[in-house]
Amino acid sequence: MVTKSLDDEIVQLWKELNPSGAFALGFEEYAGKLFIPSEENIRNALERVRALRRRSENDIQARILDSMEVTLSFDEPQPILDDIVGSIFNHLTKEGVNEKHLSTLVSSSIKAIDVTQKKFSKKTVPSAVKALTLYRLDGVIEILDAISGQIKGKELKKDCERLKARAKSFVSLFALPGFGKGTFEEVERVFKKTKFELGRERFYRVALENGMDYSETPDELEKKALAWLAEELPRYRSVTKRLAKQYHCEPTPEAVEKHLVDRARLKPKDLLRVTNAMRKVIQEFVDEDVVRINKKYKTKVIETPAYLSGMLPTGAAAFFDTFTKKPFQLYFLTTDPKRDPPKSVSQLMDLLVHEEYGHCVNHSNSALHFGGRPSKMELLPTLLMAPVTEGLSFNREREFLEASLKLEGKESLTKAEKAYVKLLDKYGGLKLINAELEFQTRKWRLIRFLRVIGDVRINTGKQTLFDFIDWAHEHSGVPRSNVYYQLFPAHEGMFPGYATAYAVVGEEIHSIEDTIRDDKGRVKFSTYLTGIGFPPRSIYRKMLEDFAAGV
Repeated sequence: MVTKSLDDEIVQLWKELNPSGAFALGFEEYAGKLFIPSEENIRNALERVRALRRRSENDIQARILDSMEVTLSFDEPQPILDDIVGSIFNHLTKEGVNEKHLSTLVSSSIKAIDVTQKKFSKKTVPSAVKALTLYRLDGVIEILDAISGQIKGKELKKDCERLKARAKSFVSLFALPGFGKGTFEEVERVFKKTKFELGRERFYRVALENGMDYSETPDELEKKALAWLAEELPRYRSVTKRLAKQYHCEPTPEAVEKHLVDRARLKPKDLLRVTNAMRKVIQEFVDEDVVRINKKYKTKVIETPAYLSGMLPTGAAAFFDTFTKKPFQLYFLTTDPKRDPPKSVSQLMDLLVHEEYGHCVNHSNSALHFGGRPSKMELLPTLLMAPVTEGLSFNREREFLEASLKLEGKESLTKAEKAYVKLLDKYGGLKLINAELEFQTRKWRLIRFLRVIGDVRINTGKQTLFDFIDWAHEHSGVPRSNVYYQLFPAHEGMFPGYATAYAVVGEEIHSIEDTIRDDKGRVKFSTYLTGIGFPPRSIYRKMLEDFAAGV
């Protein structure tokens, strides 16, 4: 009889608690399954997690189990809606319309909604959490409508209608008069009349420490972000002035952004086409000057489905078949003008670099052991994944900008570099695109630093969301609606502390990378950090420091 290792036991428990995620990553036996978050099931799951935690043999096991416990302890209503949409989407992506699997999945989703409604019908839910839940209803309705038109089974069709009715009934518990479609303007009016509350003051510190392996207190994180913001603002203002001279417009972020967008004249329907036209050329440049990409790399760019756009206002990446020989990725590009889609070539490039050459390369290189050899535990997508892959992708934007800027003074260009420069000639030339790309990169750096500050302030109750948005706009010049969409519906709906993930680890990677002076050494370092999976932040940082010391 073969005795399971503790690693195997932890992976097994993770699969049982995340069956749809397990199916997406290559464990086919979990097709059509969904964890039912009844009070009894959560209690039993917590007992199993804690029992394994008492037996932990190393820091990775301990921190992963702590993170799993925090996830199970997150007592808000919106995750079940995300789980349902994500589970159905995972199945559609991997295997198309499989009515047998969809039937059990939809049936389980009805049970999951019922037990969650029973639990929250007895609870007082804070107003801001209600808003986060309302945002998720459209996603459930739209994905069920999408599959209803493709299925033949009468019972499955009926179950889809039952699930829609259950979801509407569930979400009606959290009604906010005036919420409408959840546009920025509608939600702002709601919270002028209704007190903004998240009710996470006690949970937030636990989410940061045990969920995402942060050693800093919320106040310390805010202090770091304020310092980064102060350092970045002059650079943002400088590039704003430079572009204003070129555009012959007012030297304000709003005026420059308007000219930048108007110059491109990209319509929502153009975004996918232009991105795909740029990808091959940019990828070859990235592979040479930024980070090595394995030869089996496979990513497809798709328009963000309507049922996911509330959670993904600009773009995102998703990973599949991690534990198989053929892992692949999807890069979601949001085009819905009601959200916060990219509107110019430089915005498209910045998003592409973050999602594809950050997240997607991180997953592909790690799954295929290119640049590193992560263990099964280091490939598990727990909460601990967020700081690592988001920090890596945030830093990738800066790396790409610096590589592109270096081409301006470079006398002898390689074939990949020449192709990249020729590509940019179509859109205004290297120097203009570099200035616009710098403007976007600086803006997004500000947004990521603002996210940390906002995440801390609204989760600890120091400031309401819209008071923070006013402060952030006045302090940085970033448009109020940008601040809103890049903080609240998506990141605060995912998990408290998620919005902080980008900046903190991103700046840690930056500081370690700056100790490497040689360009080839930096590419080697960037390749290594994409290939070691998603270990807990403290362990990840130590691995990077050790590697950089030997480059």
